[in-house]
Amino acid sequence: MISSQRGGPAEDLSPADEKSDGHEERPFVFISHLTVPEEDHEGLERHFRNRARLVDDFPGFLYLLLLRPISGEATHTFVTAWRSREDFRRYMKSEEHRISHSREPADIMARTEVRHEAYELLMDPAEWFGLSGPSD
Repeated sequence: MISSQRGGPAEDLSPADEKSDGHEERPFVFISHLTVPEEDHEGLERHFRNRARLVDDFPGFLYLLLLRPISGEATHTFVTAWRSREDFRRYMKSEEHRISHSREPADIMARTEVRHEAYELLMDPAEWFGLSGPSD
């Protein structure tokens, strides 16, 4: 797990050549748990609905989810899935990422606590719908 208030999460990931079980690198999921003051929920959700969509065509990007939990401590969870950890790293260093994050509502983000987590994807519900995902 990777945690920060507002840090550079990609730099904290384990080395790209490290494999967890000796197999080919699996798809990668990066999660940001956002704890946002109640008065900022609507503004944050509006921001994500109107996102730049620059990541959508980035090589290796699979999908993005924004979740509003019905229980737990975070108020919103942002999930991105990638073909590989290296694809995610390239995006984090890209101009597309810089532009997308420069559009964040600075006032809301200043009041937001962010906690990051990174996972290797073992099973993907996208497969149930015929979308791209891991293949074993």
